[in-house]
Amino acid sequence: MFVDIEDLNLPPRTYYNKRYETLLCDLSEASIIKNIFHHLDTPTVHENYFTQSDLDWIYGYCFSSCTTVRHNDNGTMFVSGNLQGVYNHFKDKIDQLLPGADQSPIVGGNYFITPSQYGLHNDSMRRSDWEKSFSDVAKTDPSRKYVPWRNLIIPIFTAPKNISSHAVFFDQRHIDWAHVYHHGMDPDHPPATTYPIIDNYANIVFHTQSQVQLQSDNLKLYDQTHYKEYLYYTPYKRLTGLTPQLTCEWTPGCPIVFDAFQLHATNKGTPDTQWTIKMGLLLCFYREIK
Repeated sequence: MFVDIEDLNLPPRTYYNKRYETLLCDLSEASIIKNIFHHLDTPTVHENYFTQSDLDWIYGYCFSSCTTVRHNDNGTMFVSGNLQGVYNHFKDKIDQLLPGADQSPIVGGNYFITPSQYGLHNDSMRRSDWEKSFSDVAKTDPSRKYVPWRNLIIPIFTAPKNISSHAVFFDQRHIDWAHVYHHGMDPDHPPATTYPIIDNYANIVFHTQSQVQLQSDNLKLYDQTHYKEYLYYTPYKRLTGLTPQLTCEWTPGCPIVFDAFQLHATNKGTPDTQWTIKMGLLLCFYREIK
């Protein structure tokens, strides 16, 4: 893949200084959880939505306009900052994908460049980031009236290209801060992540779109047929209590929209044919509690 950044007509770097963690309510409050539950929606995938020219622009923006880079021990690189500029450039397209996106006070998220499949997690936000923001905006400040709402993933490339790989979005939403889900696994060998790890689902409150899941269902075994076809790479125990809602190909230019609190995971292709590295963009949108 070759992109000449100078030919992309990228905008001058603009600094979007709003910090989304200073705008968020306490996600542990019962009334907030109830409000979020009533706004859950169905995950969707949109075929051939962004053109190769669009993807080139998105790729170039990563390396010209973002401000923060970090990486995990598994080699995944995260590039973030100023993602409002991506939304502004593709506003009409994104608003069609996600009506209400224009009401989000800021756009969060990150680019990710990774050699690894993504294990089971949600992408609301880290509680630690929220708590650090109290030094700037008090926890009880009335401006804290937003919650994580819907996320948008835009696959950019895989290498080698044309490798068929998948993403799975589960019925279960964990209306809480961002976590990695690691049920039944050895706590002495945690996955590479900056999110807190949950290693026992017994007492988790999972919501589906229609109800609170019975806690007795939290320990049900995962469907073996679906596991063997799409999730063979992950330890089977980690999927305890879950059911798939959307299984789709992870294809460049085909965005996926899903709830911020929705558990999801990806694979690397088939056991015999796998990509080596992939890049995508996660955009996170927020909703005012009303």
